[in-house]
Amino acid sequence: MNHVHFPSFGLNLLRVFDALIEERSVTRAGERLGLTQSAISHALSRLRYILDDELFVRGPDGMQPTRRAAEIAPRLRQGLLQLQLALTPADFVPEQTTRRFTIICGEYVGAVLIPPLVARLREAAPQAEIRIRPSNMGVAEPLVAGRADLAIGSFRRVPEGFLCERLFEETRVWVVSQRNPAAWEELTLERLAAVPHLIISAVGEDEQAEAGYVVDHGLERLVTRSEVGLLQGALAARGLTRAVGLTTPHFLAALAIVSHSDMAAPLPRRLAAAFAGIYGLKLFEPPYASPPFTIMALSHHEHGNDPAIAWLRAIVHEVAYTL
Repeated sequence: MNHVHFPSFGLNLLRVFDALIEERSVTRAGERLGLTQSAISHALSRLRYILDDELFVRGPDGMQPTRRAAEIAPRLRQGLLQLQLALTPADFVPEQTTRRFTIICGEYVGAVLIPPLVARLREAAPQAEIRIRPSNMGVAEPLVAGRADLAIGSFRRVPEGFLCERLFEETRVWVVSQRNPAAWEELTLERLAAVPHLIISAVGEDEQAEAGYVVDHGLERLVTRSEVGLLQGALAARGLTRAVGLTTPHFLAALAIVSHSDMAAPLPRRLAAAFAGIYGLKLFEPPYASPPFTIMALSHHEHGNDPAIAWLRAIVHEVAYTL
């Protein structure tokens, strides 16, 4: 590897590299830093020359980092974060902060917890920026690297170095349209088997899941949207089978589809209850054993002493308590 002449780097070059790693787009990196596309492209050319590597190549999903860039990114992010902490006043003042808070979560948390959380954050820190990242892009690595402040979801076997805090427990219900004749009868296993099911399943992650969880750099994260195994076991014990009418990865689409069809779908209780009136849905308890799952807030100890992140965690707990 060629020796890197460190004085050749300026802080702006490092910030451009970090923005490209996160945004995967010259345009979005420029918007984030307040620079033109030409300035970003020029900075990238200088970085490629200094580091003697292509660093980023165009792909169907945007600018993809090379192996060398992927190696540099976490260490550079740590350095930039430490610089930011060194220059940040010890006392965090929410009312005055212009900090960006980045939260990783899935669609369920995005629909149930994020709206009241954003309202609370806008009230307490009106100049702050809030960014939501989908959890299917990874959780552990962005937290370790400092590209995300907090992840909210259901986790198991949390590696050393992470702080995991319980927010609330959630259970599942079955929903059908109020126009469906099944809405006015007791939901038994036999009646559940007699209606077509809408299954919420994400292609890719769910296929890789073991017992509903995927492993993300040692972190086990719940990705299964429904409890198919428990349902099928209960049906099989009665000699029953189910008919799947539709599979979708989207919770909110499932609500709308059920309201206009003869299908039934298993959904998290808070989500179903929040939209039942809007979509004209009837909620039923599952006619089989259906254990709850826990929603948690996950952060990394490396950045946990940052007063801003500690404050964010406290606000998340405050909002979660009201759900």
